[in-house]
Amino acid sequence: MIASLSLLCVAAAILLVGPRLASAPWTRQAPRVAIFAWQALTISAVITVVLAGVTLLIPITALAGDLGAVVHACAMSVADAYGESELLPGKLFGAFLAGALPMWLLICGVRVLGGGWWSRRQLRRSLSLITETDAGLGISVIETPAPAAFCLPGRSAQIVVTRGALSNLSSCELDGVLAHEAAHLRGRHNLAVALSQILARAFPRVRLFQVATRETRQLIELLADDAALQRVDRVNLASAIVSLAEMKAPAAALAMAQDAAVLRVSRLLSPEPPLNPWRYRVAVVGALTVVVAPLLIAGYPAVCAALSDICNIP
Repeated sequence: MIASLSLLCVAAAILLVGPRLASAPWTRQAPRVAIFAWQALTISAVITVVLAGVTLLIPITALAGDLGAVVHACAMSVADAYGESELLPGKLFGAFLAGALPMWLLICGVRVLGGGWWSRRQLRRSLSLITETDAGLGISVIETPAPAAFCLPGRSAQIVVTRGALSNLSSCELDGVLAHEAAHLRGRHNLAVALSQILARAFPRVRLFQVATRETRQLIELLADDAALQRVDRVNLASAIVSLAEMKAPAAALAMAQDAAVLRVSRLLSPEPPLNPWRYRVAVVGALTVVVAPLLIAGYPAVCAALSDICNIP
């Protein structure tokens, strides 16, 4: 019971304090670590609640034994709950957290990932009818005067640019756009967005997951900008973002200038110094701690029981 209460307190702290990460200035300096931190916070919040359910449902010390001991502990836990009515609510609550919650997440995951796959499939079919391949640039071109550029992730990944963008962008600006979109595809940034969307869809009223989705979308754009700067200078990349600021892209795609355009241009034209190495390490260790701490809290009784058994072996 103590482990369950401790885990629920940790989960509550993550849900309440986690959204404050959005105001941390270092996230703009190290977007890769910031994405990892958001994933750690959201995943840890879910894991902590599920582990709290597990510790309510069965004695966690049983995990120190073999499979038979675990099954026996589950059977005894159920028998005790039905034998003593005051234990039944806690066991039912534990069963809900440990069973129904993961099942709901699985359902939401299938809906989000399946819906994304279907949307991209339909978009690819539509694009195949209206695009021409530019073998030199390795892109698909839409014959429309409106400037736009986006990429379509997946097994048949492609970068799509309109004729208007090719006409309005300089060669350096175009190189920056293509490098930006290639970074999205190479880094599989759509997976980070999909993870945040699954949790936001599963728990639409939980602020942490809503903020994490918004921040993840912005941070992947900053990360792709950093990759594009290896090919072009800051001014040309910022100019390309401004030129494409009014673009409209399909929801299934990752667009060049549709998210956080003002923040990105400001960050490019007024760059901040890189994050200090020690602060970088602290951020990584902090994110890892958020994930590992619930596991340690839940497993501590089992570890103690296992050590006790080892010490008592003649």
